[in-house]
Amino acid sequence: MHLLSQLGLPGHRSWPALALLGWLTHSGAAPVFEEVVAPILKGHCADCHNPETRKGELDLSSPESFLRGGESGPVVKAGDPEHSHLFELVHRGEMPKKGDPLSEEQVETIREWIAEGAAFLHEPTLTEEAPDQHDVLPITLTRCTMCHGPRRQDGGLDLRTPASMRKGGESGPALVEGDADGSRMIQRIESEACPPQNLLLKFFVKRPPSSEVAILRDWIDAGAPEADIQPDVATGDPDPLVTEEDRKHWAFQPPSAEPGGKSVDEFIEAKLKENGLTFSPEADRDTLVRRAYLDLVGMPPSPEEWRKWRASPDPNWFSAMVDHLLESPHYGERWGRYWLDLAGYADSEGGVSSDPLREVAWKYRDYVIRSFNEDKPYDRFLLQQIAGDELLDSEKAEVVTDEMVENLVATGFLRMGIDQTGSRTMNFVPERLGVIGDVINVLGSGVMGLTMECVRCHTHKYDPIPQRDYYRFKAIFQGALDEHDWMSFKTRSLQIATPEQRERVAAVNPPLEKELKALEGRLRQAETDRTTTVLEQHYPDVSEAEVKKTLVALKKADNQRTREQATLVERFRVVDALPDEEQPEAVRAARRNVAELEDAIVRVRGRMEPPLAIRALWDRGEPSPTYILRRGEHDKPSRLVGPGVPAVLTDGKTSFEVEPPFPDGTPKTGRRLAYARWLTQPDHPLTARVMVNRMWHHHFGAGIVRTLENMGVQGAPPTHPELLDWLAVEFVDRGWSVKEMHRLMMNSRAYRQSSRISEDRLAADPENHLLSRMPLRRMDAEALRDSLIFVAGKLDDTPGGPPDPVSVDRDGLVSVDPTVNGGWRRSVYAQYRRTEIPTMMETFDYPEMGPNCFERTVSTVSPQSLMLMNNERVRELAASLATRVEETVVGDGEAAPDSGAKVDAVYAFALSRPPGKEERRLGVETLKALEAAWEGEPTGPLEAYCHTVLNSAAFIHID
Repeated sequence: MHLLSQLGLPGHRSWPALALLGWLTHSGAAPVFEEVVAPILKGHCADCHNPETRKGELDLSSPESFLRGGESGPVVKAGDPEHSHLFELVHRGEMPKKGDPLSEEQVETIREWIAEGAAFLHEPTLTEEAPDQHDVLPITLTRCTMCHGPRRQDGGLDLRTPASMRKGGESGPALVEGDADGSRMIQRIESEACPPQNLLLKFFVKRPPSSEVAILRDWIDAGAPEADIQPDVATGDPDPLVTEEDRKHWAFQPPSAEPGGKSVDEFIEAKLKENGLTFSPEADRDTLVRRAYLDLVGMPPSPEEWRKWRASPDPNWFSAMVDHLLESPHYGERWGRYWLDLAGYADSEGGVSSDPLREVAWKYRDYVIRSFNEDKPYDRFLLQQIAGDELLDSEKAEVVTDEMVENLVATGFLRMGIDQTGSRTMNFVPERLGVIGDVINVLGSGVMGLTMECVRCHTHKYDPIPQRDYYRFKAIFQGALDEHDWMSFKTRSLQIATPEQRERVAAVNPPLEKELKALEGRLRQAETDRTTTVLEQHYPDVSEAEVKKTLVALKKADNQRTREQATLVERFRVVDALPDEEQPEAVRAARRNVAELEDAIVRVRGRMEPPLAIRALWDRGEPSPTYILRRGEHDKPSRLVGPGVPAVLTDGKTSFEVEPPFPDGTPKTGRRLAYARWLTQPDHPLTARVMVNRMWHHHFGAGIVRTLENMGVQGAPPTHPELLDWLAVEFVDRGWSVKEMHRLMMNSRAYRQSSRISEDRLAADPENHLLSRMPLRRMDAEALRDSLIFVAGKLDDTPGGPPDPVSVDRDGLVSVDPTVNGGWRRSVYAQYRRTEIPTMMETFDYPEMGPNCFERTVSTVSPQSLMLMNNERVRELAASLATRVEETVVGDGEAAPDSGAKVDAVYAFALSRPPGKEERRLGVETLKALEAAWEGEPTGPLEAYCHTVLNSAAFIHID
């Protein structure tokens, strides 16, 4: 604005860095906009970029509106076509989206016009608008309100509104209307007294640049005017950015299904017949039993359960088995894990090298598992996770109830993404916006099936989601996730519990906390002693000063060490990495001492009642205003917006109604509650579709829409659209019951098919899009590890509670520690630190959670085979399985069980079926050959055979 004023040009504050010198120096020889460019725009671009339909906030109907640009700012840079947005888009063929593309001659005409100065025949007249409060508030919110805002008001000063600026604080008004030089806020800023130097890093602020100071000065000199600008929200008026044509995409329409008793099979069979196919034959009972168990509980059946179901005379035995599995507590552990992927569940924050732990994140994990086991209606499940704090007023309640606690635990869903803002150097506004962006991405892609990540910077290139809608959506969460009023890691938990929980904690924990504190003190000393011993044993000449410096360096983060400290740490780690057999006895003894103390600490913690703290997200009732950010950059605010949902998912005629949930109680905006209720309307276009599609994916190996996170225009089209809609309608009609959807899908003929592939089916349905057979699938990481533990008889089925710790050995192998009884709990209960994923899980494609996982990769790589063949723990589990087999065949009454009985038992435990004739013969021959070769090792042959079976494709795949 100031540059334009200095040049004597009409200015406007929405044109940052617009180069208009081209039309200033216009000569008759240069092409002009009205003659060469305007006709092209009118013929090819006017449908989308006119005063009524401003796609990308851009109107190309006149020179004046052309110069104003769109959501990303100016569309031309005079003299520089390569950096002009208009030329970039037409040159790459990305615009126009409708109609015929521009010819090469037309693209060249636009390029020449820009290159020769972007001249106009008639100089556009743009009215310069005076600055108002919305030019100023983004600056004070970013630079000033950490000291003069909602949580802290140094000197009694609040700089969140013009009124509070005029009121001032202990030293008088912060501004003097019409006199920037005499205004205390300008004096303090320009003298660098504010923000105070010693508070810059503490509150993660930077000094305002001269451009922002100039805006403050102009506003004050103009009399600190305030414009009556209302936030841009949906109203009953037609939406200029989203049309009825935009809403015609199938996924933006409410799901519909013809009334009647259709089934999954009717839809599948109709498509098969169209392509000359039929269902594959039904799989045998053994296959169906194992398939259902691994699908619903993530582990194979015990031999007793397998025999029960394979021999059941009930004609509806399969339905009865499905019902039985749905009642198993292991069901929630299996299916809750899928939701935890979507949420991005981890026991650490990620984002920085220290990767700090989230002490009570596991409470959210347990809430998810419990919700699936209880078959909590999906609409209620979403309502609690998105707006649990706005359902009941726990702060003003006379008695805290279990429901209140559960509602708050559920909001942990919105705190699961990577969050580096606990770092001493990464808690500025851009990093905070990144955390908020991850929340929007999880909800957009995971719950609504819309990719919204790119809309932070510009209108979606394919789906009708304007950038405006992204920031309306962001405003929904502003009361709880406010980049200008950020909660530190220390203040993100609530100490809230029922009276009964408080009584148990008060009775049990104090003496254990005292014991734990003593043990932790001893452990710190033991770690110091171990480090000292390693250095003294391997470097006899090391000085006491060097030891002390090394101890100090080890406590610092990698990126905080000096060069000397980094050298000392590396020298220590070289020798500390040596295995026990290469260490002196003194080092081995020091290591044993540390390990014993760590075990003692784990045992004490296991006896304690869970802490009262809840890692929650809650609305604080005072959101800062939300502005659209040009190109997503935090320091380029433009229009003010209010809360709202993507307009393409509405009728375009209904406003987004928000009401505070507790008018006479705790201040809350009610924005997330309004969003959650809108999301769970029975006729919502996407909510039910996305969930049943995700369930279908986990049962059949691929979704009806194969892009689980994207049902938009660029997403994969549904292979069976009528089936998807029917399932979505049934889901709602059956009370949003997830278990009912399992029954619908699994009791179908489609699910019970064999996975065998014939040549005709392969030719007609190579990708199995028609579901002419059941796909053969590899177990995921959890199912594989849990199945290994289960068949070995080493499963500790204790549910819930703090995660099981992991250990990292000298080679970097990360392993889950056994429980006190020597077994292991299910994989969902292991500690998942983003930088310490158990090696077996990582090898078999456990996701990194950055920030979450919509669909897991399924790879086939050599480290997987090497892990199963060589991992010491897998071999230990194979030995445990061999022991179970020996005990089983002896228990059958055979004094000297033959090899055939052992082979039968191995197959029953590991594969839930009897061996085939050839398999039995080969197994017997193998055992006999091993016994002959390993004479004197009575357990070795059977252990080797069990290990072989656990490495087999038959074990690690679901048929």
